[in-house]
Amino acid sequence: MKIILDYRERRILKYIVKFCDYVEITNLPIGDILFESGLIVERKSAEDFVTSIRNKRLWEQLKILRECEEVMGIPIKRKLLLIHGSFVSYPAPIAGAIYEIVFNYRIPVVKLENYEIEDYLRILYKREKEGKNELTPEESERIFKARRDLRRGLSEEEWKIYILSSMPDVGEVLAKRLIRRFGSIHNIANATVGQLMQVEGIGEKKARKIYRMFH
Repeated sequence: MKIILDYRERRILKYIVKFCDYVEITNLPIGDILFESGLIVERKSAEDFVTSIRNKRLWEQLKILRECEEVMGIPIKRKLLLIHGSFVSYPAPIAGAIYEIVFNYRIPVVKLENYEIEDYLRILYKREKEGKNELTPEESERIFKARRDLRRGLSEEEWKIYILSSMPDVGEVLAKRLIRRFGSIHNIANATVGQLMQVEGIGEKKARKIYRMFH
């Protein structure tokens, strides 16, 4: 799945290329990060967020974001405001602005610390790629119950394969090869990039991805 990144957002490109194989850099007319699945993200540092409240630019951006239905040929299904970094304090104007965005503009807001942004974007990408963000609560519950019932009947080796196959870019076939080569998830987690590359179907790029998942 492709991610389209606004050219002014190059500072977070180093995170995105770790989990997304196809990133397009362009001048986005709306938002900062566009997922091919139909999610558009407006990203702001805590400092930018406060500044945009004071100069009132925030509300212009959110009005456009709220009303947009298509960006660069991709129908927009979901919208998100991502704020990262620390506020020196959390005064009433900031809290009030966040409530305004959530309840009046109907745009979800996620607040993160700077060190959390890489993991958050990776998980968000995975959920979008797997269609999890489109499920209703009832559909999510049915899938959870089905997986829980399936896990109860797995052997120890099948359980290991199940865990590995749920990791990004691994899958069941590669999971079986990893278990046959290393014997346990513990040994896989402690394998070097070179050792991982000895498994059929794992090149250097994929080996580094697997290595990073455990370190």
